[in-house]
Amino acid sequence: MKFICDAMLGKLAKYLRILGLDAEYASNPAILDRYKGEAEPPYFLTKRLKGITYPKAVFIKSDRPRDQLLEVKEIIRPFINREKIMNRCIECNVELADICKSDIEQYVPEFVFHQYSLFRICPQCRKVYWEGSHAVHMGDLIREIMET
Repeated sequence: MKFICDAMLGKLAKYLRILGLDAEYASNPAILDRYKGEAEPPYFLTKRLKGITYPKAVFIKSDRPRDQLLEVKEIIRPFINREKIMNRCIECNVELADICKSDIEQYVPEFVFHQYSLFRICPQCRKVYWEGSHAVHMGDLIREIMET
C-alpha cells in the first residue's frame, strides 16, 4: 500500500518510511490525479481541511509527528511487514541495499566504521545507514504502533 503525505507532513512521511511503508511526500495534492482509477489507490494523509475530496483522505489533527503516527496507527498497522522495517531511505523512499563494510569506510565516521559491521545504502542518494542507538528508540515506537 502506498501512502502520500502532503507538504505539512514531511516528518510523518519519514516515520512511515522507517516502518517500511511506501510513503511519498507531495507538496501538491494534484499528485492524486495520477492514481485515479487504480484498483488500490493510495491513502492521502493531510492537514488540509478544505478542498480535499479524495476518497482515501485521512485528516491529521496533531502537529507532533509521533502523535500523527499514532493517529494513523489503525490504518497503517495491516500494511507493516516486520521484515521491511528500517529498510527504506528516509529521504528518498527507496528500498535500501546491503553494502560491504569495506566499501563505505570513507562515507561514515571512523567510530561508526569500527563500531558496526552491517551497513545499508540508498541506491538513489547514496546515504549510508547502520543500526545505531536510534534503532533502540525506534523499537519502542514500533512496539507502540504494533500493539493492539
